[in-house]
Amino acid sequence: MTQAPDIDPVPGASGSSGPRRALVVVLLAIAGVLFGGCGYHLVGRSSTLPTGIQSVGIPTFVNRTNRPELEQRITEHVIDEFTTRGRVRIVPSEERAQAVLRGEILSYTVTPVVISEQGRATRYEIMITAHVTLSETTTDRVLWEDDHFLFKQQYDVSTNPNAFIDQEIVAIDDVATDFSRSVVTSILEGF
Repeated sequence: MTQAPDIDPVPGASGSSGPRRALVVVLLAIAGVLFGGCGYHLVGRSSTLPTGIQSVGIPTFVNRTNRPELEQRITEHVIDEFTTRGRVRIVPSEERAQAVLRGEILSYTVTPVVISEQGRATRYEIMITAHVTLSETTTDRVLWEDDHFLFKQQYDVSTNPNAFIDQEIVAIDDVATDFSRSVVTSILEGF
């Protein structure tokens, strides 16, 4: 009786499968940790507020920072995002609303993150933190709250003085867009 030769079912699996398998497991674990806790959620789980809430007032956010215009830009983006995604009527104040969304911008920092060989900053990072609350207007009952929204956005500074564009304003708009998406998604997924 002849003995059948040993054949590896998977090429290259013999001998080195242990270290390769361990590497794959470690990489999958790292990916799970990195992407599992990143704060993103599936959009659309719910797109309504509690029963009876048909209108939301969104007054201009309070700006506790030294950066002018920040409150207007963020408020505009939150209103736009709610209008696009929510199935409620948005009103500019709380007078005719069944719920009110209030926001307070707590901090605004700009930090250089890339320095050129000449010692000039060529890339900055904006960081904004805020406190946001959704409450019923008749009872002042808090429906949803997050006291520490944190958003970051990096932007490049042009080295050509003739092509000057205020990249900080563009970056603030990008941060405001991300902020508004997160606020509205968090509120709508909370119900």
